[in-house]
Amino acid sequence: MKKSICLCALLALMLFHADYVTEGARNGLLLWYSSVVPALFPFMVLSGLIVAGGGISVLMSPFYLFLHPLLGLSKAGCYVLVSGLLCGYPMGAKTCADFVREGRLSPLEGNFLMAFCNHPSPMFLLGYVYPFFAKQLPLGILLLSVYGPVLILAFAARLVCRNGGQNMPRQNDLEMRHVSRQSPSSDETILSAVEILCKIGGYLILFSIVIVFLKRSERIPFLIKLLLSASMEMTTGIREAASMLPFPVSGAVACAALTFGGFSGLFQTKAVLGDVRDLSIHTYFLWKLLHAGLSFAVFFLLTRPLFP
Repeated sequence: MKKSICLCALLALMLFHADYVTEGARNGLLLWYSSVVPALFPFMVLSGLIVAGGGISVLMSPFYLFLHPLLGLSKAGCYVLVSGLLCGYPMGAKTCADFVREGRLSPLEGNFLMAFCNHPSPMFLLGYVYPFFAKQLPLGILLLSVYGPVLILAFAARLVCRNGGQNMPRQNDLEMRHVSRQSPSSDETILSAVEILCKIGGYLILFSIVIVFLKRSERIPFLIKLLLSASMEMTTGIREAASMLPFPVSGAVACAALTFGGFSGLFQTKAVLGDVRDLSIHTYFLWKLLHAGLSFAVFFLLTRPLFP
């Protein structure tokens, strides 16, 4: 009953501010088809075909040589980490969920990977984020601020697993547990990618509408409004921080927004996890908060010598 009342109130608010809703939906849709679909769709289809063709073992052998001794990852786990790093949100979480569902990863290794496998892609960082700060900031500092804390998160997550009295399953154990099934066709792989992208697009539109309402509100102080916008959707938050805050504060806020991914990214991740109940979205949320805090701190430490 309370939920229905809240939804009716929200509907009335949207009707009275239809221009806000239209603007937010337009912004979200533009962001979706101009940035998200071109960046994710080819990688999602290609990744699905690689997995279906059994190419993980060969492709991940070089990475397995150092990631297994360092983090205890299986070859499937190495693929999750690499694909999440190269393809960006929420590809790491999607691959992790698919592998747990198919039995290629144990739930333990899946939750371990969820602490540090979902990141902004280097293409997004170089193509969208860095141009805002290129005149003031060396590229290496931005890369270290965003990806450097990943190692800290990985070792912290492994420590949590060890304190829980559990060890990563051996590669042979995972291979025996994996249940072979008919490989999906290219058509099925494309349809699966389109379904996930539609969910991502829906959340982008919803949170873009929320951001418009925040920006048009006159009662919320400017700084709080800016931080709320950055926490809702990272792309908008980074642009607002770069244009409205002094450097290096703007860079630190952008790094935090980038590594947290925004609540839009959180809901996108929840969407790609689907029916895999073994992976905890709440624990993932805490890890992303830690990553954002570490990136914020690392950025300030690295830029302090440049701006004493």
